[in-house]
Amino acid sequence: MIRAVLIALLLASLAVGSYVVLPIEQVEMVGNRQLSRAEIERLTGLEPGRPWLWAWPSRLEPLQQNPWVKSALLERPAPGRLRIVLEERTSIANLVQGQERYGLSADGVLLPGAPARSPVLEGRGKLPIADLLLLIQTFPDAKRIRYSVAGYQVLAPNLNVWGSNVRELQDWAKARRIGKSDASNPLAHPGASPESRIYVYSWGVSARR
Repeated sequence: MIRAVLIALLLASLAVGSYVVLPIEQVEMVGNRQLSRAEIERLTGLEPGRPWLWAWPSRLEPLQQNPWVKSALLERPAPGRLRIVLEERTSIANLVQGQERYGLSADGVLLPGAPARSPVLEGRGKLPIADLLLLIQTFPDAKRIRYSVAGYQVLAPNLNVWGSNVRELQDWAKARRIGKSDASNPLAHPGASPESRIYVYSWGVSARR
């Protein structure tokens, strides 16, 4: 019993001493653009005055649950000093769902509070994130991409194209870039005007005003 009391007193003394003798004096943050210093401090509890000895990497776990954070690393460059190194996700498109608007990262994560940018993704039904990421890559100039159970529509300057699936749209875009227009190519660009809407099918393409 006496030994247990002595151990408890020793641990209490060490706990109090860790606050007084070696507090956190400086917290450097690297790589944070979307998240503010105040938000990072709130999520981790790592701020000047807290015990430096208790600043374990596990304190970053709440931060890593934030969708904007791709990775987080805690460094101890010197006694009393901490460095939090973040890799944040960036938004490559805006996704509209009902009254909500999100960013979409390159690895398919929805990002709340993202700044407005194109392409704007909108549609109904199950969200096909993998297909939308492929279309963003295939049509880098797209301003709007619409999805439905029937297929996908891509709108860009002087371009309005619809396809029932991503693979056909990718093949059509590749043929269009290469400039193939011979009759033997079923996905060749038909020479439609900029006002035409192009429909891409497995057997070929058609254009309508």
